[in-house]
Formats: sequence, structure tokens, C-alpha cells
Amino acid sequence: MSPIFEKSKDCHLLGNRKTEKKMSSSSSNYSEVPQIESIYENPKSSSSEEPPIEEWSSLYLGTPPDSPKMVLYKQGLYDPGSGEICAKYIGLSDSEVFRHPYSSYPRIKDPGIETSLLDPEPQILLNLNGQDLYLDLCEKMGLIPVRGFHKALVEDVINLQYYGVNPVGVRAMCLSLTNNKYVKRLDLSYNQLSEDACYHLGELLGDNFNLKELVLTGCRIGTEGIRRLVVRLSARTMKELDLSKNEFGETGFKYLADQIANGAVIKRLNLSNNDLGEGSAEELAAALERNNTIKCLDLSWNQLFRGSTAFIIELCRSRVLKELNLAWNGLFVGRPISYLLTVPTLTTLDLSNNKLIPRAIKAIAIRLRLAKKLHTLNLSHNPVTPADAFLLLSKLRLKTVGIKVLLLDGVGVSKEFVDERKEILQLDYRTDTSVTYGHVIRNYTLSKPDLRAIVLKRIDFLTSRASKKNQLDIGLYFLRELKTREAPHMMPRELNRAMRQAGFVMDEGLLDEIGNAFPGPRLETGGKTINLQNVADYIKRIWPEKKLPPTPPEPEPEPKRKKKKKRKKYFKIK
Repeated sequence: MSPIFEKSKDCHLLGNRKTEKKMSSSSSNYSEVPQIESIYENPKSSSSEEPPIEEWSSLYLGTPPDSPKMVLYKQGLYDPGSGEICAKYIGLSDSEVFRHPYSSYPRIKDPGIETSLLDPEPQILLNLNGQDLYLDLCEKMGLIPVRGFHKALVEDVINLQYYGVNPVGVRAMCLSLTNNKYVKRLDLSYNQLSEDACYHLGELLGDNFNLKELVLTGCRIGTEGIRRLVVRLSARTMKELDLSKNEFGETGFKYLADQIANGAVIKRLNLSNNDLGEGSAEELAAALERNNTIKCLDLSWNQLFRGSTAFIIELCRSRVLKELNLAWNGLFVGRPISYLLTVPTLTTLDLSNNKLIPRAIKAIAIRLRLAKKLHTLNLSHNPVTPADAFLLLSKLRLKTVGIKVLLLDGVGVSKEFVDERKEILQLDYRTDTSVTYGHVIRNYTLSKPDLRAIVLKRIDFLTSRASKKNQLDIGLYFLRELKTREAPHMMPRELNRAMRQAGFVMDEGLLDEIGNAFPGPRLETGGKTINLQNVADYIKRIWPEKKLPPTPPEPEPEPKRKKKKKRKKYFKIK
């Protein structure tokens, strides 16, 4: 209830008391007057009178109780985080704040809404080498940066062989290399790459034309991986693309052949060990017919077998091919393989570990004079006959043949080949030529080691290791036995007994072998004997310095003295 209302009620009660007092005083003067019950009396108030200022209703404000956080804040036990109190904790409405301009409250700070809505995003300036971008991408993707890659972004070569690169991290690497002007070669050999990693590498090849060499040996990208990798390769010129040991087969090779046919320039292409067959050779021939710009081609460790005549013909039409490797393909072809020697720029031809027939070897020997720039010819481990090998070697006598290295490892040759090779390498224009070959086929039997020398030297070695007290010269022993024995042979057990007496122990195998090396007459029981005469003769051959000391001459017999006859003594009988 308001104070004004309480005051009007008090005035009303005061008026009733005054009326009762007057009536009681007048009752003594006058006679009793009947009482009138007052139901309501309008209080009289004067407009000139005002209540005190503290009773003004317009200034009365009901203060709500403080919130729990405000109570803790006043006690110093709560910190709202900023230096100002949130507006929801102020016990005033918006109308009351404007009604009292003398009350000032701090303005709430803008948390950044106005800036984010009205101002453009600030541009992040990164260096062109991609180092800052790589670290930023790794942080956003939650990856651990590869330190070797980050450092090499300002060098010519990035080498991450056997690094165990996370396939997810290849995306960050490729994006950081997009505008890089330094890196020319990227080597990710023997890191297993996923299809997504191949996709980003393909995008990198399409965006960064400064990257000239890409090596992915042993990454096992498969058919789908190579499809994503070469999707933008048709507009590129690359020095080297190494896709060896990736197992994409003939199906995956079609994607690469299409890019080559559409204009991709790859100077050095390595496709070894990818399960490529004769169909791949035909597809490559069709691609080379439209775009024959490969300088170095490696197709080793595949399954070309009989190959493709069209493929060989297209290679022969090349005017830039320098190196060709067709090793380990099981090639079983004839004369067409010799057409490769007609390529005017060819310097290295590797046909090793194949099944080239003799007709192909003879055709190669005939066309060697046409290969003006051929430096190395490798025909190792092919079924080349000694006659064909000699034919190839004899062509090196011609000055017009420019071969400096002829490799015939694993090829059997004759003695004439060895002699011819020695004469050719002594020529003035062949001093820097190298010719290798396999085993030499001989037309005579090799001498076997002499078992007699082995046995005697073995026994001599065993006896020479003894102490000086028990030392025994085996050569002198046999010479002495021959001299002292009546029969020129002895049994092996007698030799063993003599060796034991001298302090040596001979095993049964050695005793048996000396009996086989110097056999004597058999005993009646079938036992072996040692021929001492043969042993002595062989000892004189291998040890001529061993001789018995000369036997001293027998002393002359002393003359017999004549015995004096004793005279019989006679005794006289007395």
C-alpha cells in the first residue's frame, strides 16, 4: 500500500474521533441527539500540500533479487571473462534506461559480427615456394609435415624414396607444389600411393609445368591409379616419367598410350615390370605412329614374347630414339629385331636375357655396319652359338662399326674367339673397346690333380707338426723301408703301426688313399699293399733333396790268428 493511501486513512480516523468528542461535550449542554452512523466520508485535501520527495511513486523502483552469478561476482568469486557485466544482469528495462538519462552504462563490445558481415576476409600472403602453404595445409588436415619435403621445396630435386609417405599427405604436397618454381624432379619411389594420391599428382602435372621429372617406381598404383595420373598429360612435355613396377597391366597402359597419341611428349619413359604383353606393344606402335618423340624407352621385365612387327617398325622410323631396353621379355623373333640397328640416333640397345634365334643374331651381325652411333650392344644370356659369337666379334675389325661395348655374358665361346678378341683389342682404333663373354668351350680334357702328390704332402704336413722329439720325415721313412725290407711292398697297417710308434695317428681314409695311389700286389686274403718302389720313385721326383745318408762301408774282416797247439803236459810218476 502506498504512503499516500495510508495517510488518507489516518485522516479519516482522526475526523471520527473529533466528532465523537464534540458530541460527548455537547451532551452535557443539550439533550441527547440521536447518533448517525458514518458510512463514508470524502477526505479533504489541499492541492498546495505535497508529500515528501521520498514518497513520490514515480521514483519508487522495485529491485529484483540478484542472480547467483551476480552474487558471486560481488563477492569476488566469479569472473565473467570480459571487463564488463553483461546487460542481462542489469535490473533495468530499456524504457527505464531512456527515462533516466543520468544513469550511464557501458556499451557491449562487438564480438566481430559487424566485421565478418561487412568487411572482406583478410588476404593471407604466402611465399611462392609453397613452404608456408604446406605447413598451413598440414595444420588444417591434421597431418604431420614431412621435414625432408618442406626443406626441399626451395631445391631442384625432392627425393622421398622409401620414406613411407602417407597417401593422404600427397594432397598437401601437390597443392604446395602447384606454383613452385624451383622443383624440377619429384621422386616418390617405393611409397604406396592410393587412387586419391594419383589424382592429385595428375592435377599437379596439369598445373605445374616447371616439374619435368616424376619417378614413381614401385608405388603399385594399379590400373585406376594410372588412369587418374595421366588424365592431363597430353598437354605436357616431360623429361622423364618412371612408372616401373606399378602392375597396371595392359588395361592401364591404354590410358597412357592415348595420352601419347594425343600429344604428350615424354623424352625418357620407363615401363619395366608392368605385365605388358603383345597387345601393349601394338597400342604403343599406334601411339608412336602419331607422336614418335620418345628418346629413351625401357620395356624390360615384361611379356612381349614374339613382340609386334608394327611396334619394331615404328621404333625404326624414330629419328630421336637413343636408348632402348627390351631385356627379360622372352623375345623369340628373327630378322625384324635387326631393323632396330637402322635407327640413326640409337646409342644403346639391350636385348639380354631373351630367346633370340640364330637367324636374328646373324642378321644383327650383318647390320652392325649400319649402326653408325651405336655404342653399346648387350646380347648376354641368349642362345648364341660359338660360331655366331665369333661372327659378331669379327665385325669389330671394321672401322665403320662404331660399337665400343659388346656384352656377351653367359654365352659360350671357342678358343678361337678368345684369340680373336685379343688381337682385335690390340688394334689402334679398338683400344677403348670392351668385349665380355661367358665360358670357353675347350676341345681337350683338363688335367686332373695328382692324387699321389696330395696324399704324400698330406702325410708330410701331419708329421711336420709334431714336436722335435717325435719328428718324422715321411720321405726318408719310405726310402729307408725300401732299403731295409726284403719285399718291395708293405701293408697299410704296418705303416699305421710305425706312425703310432712315432706318435702320430692316421685316419683310415688316408691309409686307404695311399694304398690306392701306390697299389702293390694283393694279398691272398684280398688286402691292399703299398708299392714301396713306386713311393720312392715319386718321392725322388717331388723331393729330390731327400736322400738317405750313405751307408758306411763294411769293415774288412780281421785275419784269423792261428791257435797255438797246447803241448800236453806229461807228469812223471815218481
